Amino acid sequence: MQKYIYLLTIIIFTLSCKNNTDTKNYKYFKNNSWYISNDLIFRNDSSMSTKKYDKAQNKMIDDTLLFPIFISDSTIRYKMKIDIGKYDDNMTYHVSGDTIIENNVGYDLKYINNEPKLILYKANFPVICSSKNKNIHFIETNHFKHVNFLMSGFTIGDKIERTILKTKGIYNYKKYTIEDCELIENPDIKIKIIGYNIIYSIERQNISDNKIKDIIKIVNNKLHFNPEYSPMKKWTENSDYEYEFYRWSLQGVVISLSRSKYIGSIAYKNLLNNNKWILNYDDNVQRAILIETYQNEKPKSTLIK
Repeated sequence: MQKYIYLLTIIIFTLSCKNNTDTKNYKYFKNNSWYISNDLIFRNDSSMSTKKYDKAQNKMIDDTLLFPIFISDSTIRYKMKIDIGKYDDNMTYHVSGDTIIENNVGYDLKYINNEPKLILYKANFPVICSSKNKNIHFIETNHFKHVNFLMSGFTIGDKIERTILKTKGIYNYKKYTIEDCELIENPDIKIKIIGYNIIYSIERQNISDNKIKDIIKIVNNKLHFNPEYSPMKKWTENSDYEYEFYRWSLQGVVISLSRSKYIGSIAYKNLLNNNKWILNYDDNVQRAILIETYQNEKPKSTLIK
């Protein structure tokens, strides 16, 4: 009996290896390494991971543990060893040990700024991997199906004429810059841009109640599910505002429809109680690609050039 079990194990292992090597994209992993920033994640057909949690150093150490990865034409399955712990009352994270997790993610091979990239579509935010081998040549894949929305005639990733925008604020992050803008002809339409004139996110303010049902129907129909809903309520005990929102999140797309109500001092109620709705449209997949594309842009300022 043990002999048959041993033979079955060998057959399964051989078939799994064969499935990897027969995959058309396997050659972009074999004899190659992929990095997230400067951290090695894949070498050949294995994932790199830390070996263990070191209590004396209070961190994960030794990036030499190898797990085999399983590559199909559109997904990658791989394991990693990560730290586990919890936050204290001051929101400081304390590591207490380690555990092994398995990831099964979709992927695409893309060129960004003429450099080969491996995009891993993780649940919360995609990860873009780079290779130090710039001589990789592949046909770009399109496994991930984007869901695009059009708001006020605009969509994320498109170019927009700067002459129709007024810049309200600039945010210089470590590797990229975001400009907060609004349309000159309609200040209720807020648009964030990256690079010179690429739409990063879109917001529409001052939406009346009679428009809400149609918005919900359109988003439900396109994403094929109903939103998370939170009725009007305070989020903290001492807050002067109550909030209500609808929220959708699917394949990187995040749409929220929200409004707030001032419940503080009567003297300020007429001034602060707008009670109109705000529609926000973000796309985390597009964001990751745009940040990768326009990283290392020169910082900007509304006061000096």
